[in-house]
Amino acid sequence: MSSMPVHHAKPPSSSPESVDNVSESTAAQQGVLNPEAIRRLRELDPTGESQLLSRVFQAFETSLNRLLPQLEQARTTADAASVRLVAHTLKSSSATIGAAQLSKVCAEVEAMAQESRLEAAASGIELILAEAQAVRIALRNLTASDPAAGAA
Repeated sequence: MSSMPVHHAKPPSSSPESVDNVSESTAAQQGVLNPEAIRRLRELDPTGESQLLSRVFQAFETSLNRLLPQLEQARTTADAASVRLVAHTLKSSSATIGAAQLSKVCAEVEAMAQESRLEAAASGIELILAEAQAVRIALRNLTASDPAAGAA
């Protein structure tokens, strides 16, 4: 079985930074989170004292809890404008936390909704819902495996 190469921003060591690399690598291997985006977020709070990563993840989860039901409602009522707005909002926040695939699917659905092509967007909406769940799990796993990312 061949393994996928994982590129670390820093070489593994016995320092706390090695935990970052392991956590980021695990998320990357899951194919859900971009380790480079996580690394950039960590750089904004290098000591972890402000718990920025945890706060960003919690804000994203709160956003998902609000937006996914709106997306499902908009799909049910064939509200293209609402589908577009939700997809647009999720596209940006997903990119911020490194959920590149979710962001990409959101961009595609946003474009279709802009053109009122909701039937064409149906499979993309399903992908958003599935990928959002995968991102939730990856964020929870990252938080659980990395004390610096965990909640206070």
